[in-house]
Amino acid sequence: MGAARAVRIKIDADPYEAVRIAQAYRVGGLIFVSGQVAYARPGERPAGLDFESQAERCFENLDAVLRAGGSDLSKVIKVTIYLKSMANFPKIVALRERYFTPPYPADSIVEVSSLAGSSLEIEIDAVALAEGEIIG
Repeated sequence: MGAARAVRIKIDADPYEAVRIAQAYRVGGLIFVSGQVAYARPGERPAGLDFESQAERCFENLDAVLRAGGSDLSKVIKVTIYLKSMANFPKIVALRERYFTPPYPADSIVEVSSLAGSSLEIEIDAVALAEGEIIG
């Protein structure tokens, strides 16, 4: 059996490169995605400062990184969501239903005192299948 390989995944104009963070790695049939926040892609306006805009952009950014690695949100098996306020928990439940499909991924939701940017309200990291299928 050969040694495992970790292949870096990145989107064009990788916003995390400047802070020395890999967007994701594919190891075998799994993709491990770094925490995604509401960064804007080049040429786009930044996401609004309200929670809903940030959360939507986080899910969109997560999907973009997964697609760059040959996967998508339908193949997420584990997600961790970091919130600055658990008051937004009901909104997360609705967003999970909007962006994920049954069987829903395993999940941890954690309230934190701060994130990398002072205006950030949410960050999402994930593990997804690059190959195979989820059996529910």
